[in-house]
Amino acid sequence: MDDEMRRQIALFRYGLIAPLLQQSPRGAQKAMLEAAVKQTYTLPNGEVRRFSERTLERYLASYRKDGLEALYPEQRADQDRPRVLPQSVIERAIALRKEQPLRTVEQLIVMLETEGLAPEGFVRRSTLAAHLRKAGAERAKTLRKQRTWQRYTANEVHEIWQCDVCDSLRIPDPASSGKMRVARLVAVLDDKSRYICYAFFSFRENLPALEHALKKAIISHGTPHVFYCDNAKIFQSTQLSEVAARLGFEIRHSRPFLPQGRGKLEKFFGYMERSFRPEAELCVQRGTIANLDDLNRYFSAWLEKMYHQRVHSTLKKRPVVVMESHGPLRFVDPVVLEDAFQWTYSAKVDKTACIRVQGNTYEVEPILVGQTVSLRYDPYNLARIQVWWEGKQYADAVPLKLRRHTDKRVTRADAKTDEPTVNPGISFLETISTQREQERKEKLGRTSFVRTTKEGERT
Repeated sequence: MDDEMRRQIALFRYGLIAPLLQQSPRGAQKAMLEAAVKQTYTLPNGEVRRFSERTLERYLASYRKDGLEALYPEQRADQDRPRVLPQSVIERAIALRKEQPLRTVEQLIVMLETEGLAPEGFVRRSTLAAHLRKAGAERAKTLRKQRTWQRYTANEVHEIWQCDVCDSLRIPDPASSGKMRVARLVAVLDDKSRYICYAFFSFRENLPALEHALKKAIISHGTPHVFYCDNAKIFQSTQLSEVAARLGFEIRHSRPFLPQGRGKLEKFFGYMERSFRPEAELCVQRGTIANLDDLNRYFSAWLEKMYHQRVHSTLKKRPVVVMESHGPLRFVDPVVLEDAFQWTYSAKVDKTACIRVQGNTYEVEPILVGQTVSLRYDPYNLARIQVWWEGKQYADAVPLKLRRHTDKRVTRADAKTDEPTVNPGISFLETISTQREQERKEKLGRTSFVRTTKEGERT
């Protein structure tokens, strides 16, 4: 390491401790130290690392004793000789990794330096990582070996919902001249009962599909306390976080590469693939499933008549029975629900008090000329757009030129077809679909003539 690099590192170290040199209460200094150790820093030599509280305190004490010179890195005695990690250092690093598999190589190096087993800067990240690999103590491998899992189930119905997407069968897409496309099942499962709060097939795995499933589930069952999902892009969106914040539930993501927490939904997908998919593929061959509408109609019947009525192997009960044991539901006012699922867009108001959104032109209040306003709207209805500026809502934007009626990200809607389909024979799915419709009609017929007395007795 040349003198200029040593100087740059010394100045960098001083920058780390400079805020701590000020006369401040002990509690304030402690808080600054705790904040500093959470930061990631890029050193003058390009190395990225964190610093422990003990290291920063050592820098601070050295500077107060001997000034800036004390912060210069020491010249290595073996500068011109290749370094070999002592076996004791390697063994200690392996032990530290096994003790806590989540420790990164950078953390291990800091711990080795803190324990005095290696001078600062002596252990290189790539060298230690190679030794850990050779010893079978890689971070991911150690995690898999040492991590144990306990089966967890929510205490109450609607306490935790799980959501995920499963690629399934291929069906015709009328919007693409009948081209076969993969249908993806978006499902929301209640952790306690294994009941599917809502699920539907879509050609897309995107935010509108996720929002549709979540919104339908909330309309039917109210909001959960926790919405549990993986780290896919659609589950990391700011829009989803805003929905949760407005409706008062928590979004909880599973750890990357550790899908064990989503096992209940994976099990449902597996059962769906074994039970529903073969029948649906037969219907596709016969022509009774010609689009997504057909597929979802048959799937809803299968879900209600087969899955929800089947005794679950773990619960020893039917999901529909467990679902009925729920406590008070957290239903949402329809106006609040619609508002929560609105999308947000920023636009600058021009000199004519107009804004442009996806090819449409709208007029806003003249007082907003020159300002960048926040627009909130239903992506399926661009005719009405709310206008907000600095936390205050103004009059809705007035459409002057409406070329698009829906957001371009949702216009490729799943196509519908009114063409008659071929029906060469009665399929299993068609049978349960017919039974389901008949039962619903009978239920509606019975409840239409039920009268309730003042004492609550039925007559």
